[in-house]
Amino acid sequence: METSSAPQRVHTAIIGAGHAGVECAWALRAAGVEGDIALFGAETHAPYERPPLSKALLTGSTSAERIALRAGSAYEKSRVIVVAGDPVAAIDTAAHTLRTASGHIVAYEHCVLATGASARGIAEVAGEQVFSVRGLDDAHRLREALRPGIRLLVVGAGYLGLEAACSARKLGAEVLVLEQGGNVMAGKVSESTATRIGDLHREAGIEIRHGAAVRRWERTATGWRAHLASGEPIDAELVLVSIGAVAETALAEAAGLICLDGVVVDECCRTSAPGVYAIGDCASAFRGELQRYARIESVQNALAQARTAAATIAGKAPPAARPPTFWSEQQGRRLQMAGLVDPAAPCRDVLLPTAKGWLVERYQHGRLAAIEAVDSPVEFIKGVPRIGAPEAVAAAV
Repeated sequence: METSSAPQRVHTAIIGAGHAGVECAWALRAAGVEGDIALFGAETHAPYERPPLSKALLTGSTSAERIALRAGSAYEKSRVIVVAGDPVAAIDTAAHTLRTASGHIVAYEHCVLATGASARGIAEVAGEQVFSVRGLDDAHRLREALRPGIRLLVVGAGYLGLEAACSARKLGAEVLVLEQGGNVMAGKVSESTATRIGDLHREAGIEIRHGAAVRRWERTATGWRAHLASGEPIDAELVLVSIGAVAETALAEAAGLICLDGVVVDECCRTSAPGVYAIGDCASAFRGELQRYARIESVQNALAQARTAAATIAGKAPPAARPPTFWSEQQGRRLQMAGLVDPAAPCRDVLLPTAKGWLVERYQHGRLAAIEAVDSPVEFIKGVPRIGAPEAVAAAV
């Protein structure tokens, strides 16, 4: 894929070249937009898929070339200008212009923020032998450090931390996961699913400590030492910090956009500035299920918001809203989730065995709020349309 220098004027400037940004460019073309579209990426890599970073790419079973979002020639064929390695440094929403890091000024009719999110860090743990997995360079760096027998300490037992722990274990590393909560994927899945997945990790040789708060960190001659609140010291050569992500809102905030744990958007992904939209991990939309603004970090949400923004820009009706979906692969099992559960409200979980795994129906406020399926794709597909249905109706289907 050839990259270009920033043009002087475009119909739509898309800031961010991940799933959301690339999908938005293609959706604009599908919606009939003929004007110039420019895709601005901070990285020099061709746009790529993020989910494989903690899985197949980390284990070495796939490559950077194979996880490209589009073939290199596709951008030219679709007349999408890719500006890589020259990130946008400022937006002037009044003048409808943006400035890149190299000083190029680009005028736009529409601007789409798809800046994503960055790994949340730990201030006192940084530098050599400390890792996160948010980008391709992160994954390559961790892959080069992992080897049989090396000790990896994973801080955080969310999806990403557990996926990376699986990959590291496959590469022969000794892996210990620290989690402050009472179970893996705390607050993200049901207790039934969390317990079963946690057991699978332990059977694979991954040690998991729950309720493990780190009081302080210490650099050692060979790596890092975590001093737990219990007083126990834990040594490791490598540390992977996986405690969530922070929306990339610096550009939006400097431009005067309203931000609240993300760039605040309406149902059409419009921000508080005319002609400016936000999509994907950086966008915070009102979620009726939660009765608050929230970001949804998933590929499905990124694609859905990209299509919504593109339709709005093109003056067409946005696609119908669907329940958000998520997925994860851990220890050879595929976990699929749909819907949102309000952590502040009671939840009734119903565990149902399937031919190869299990399904969990999660009920709140008298309705089916979410489902989880492990190695049960047919049951998952059938269950998604039932989300939001009254409990008696959903349970009877």
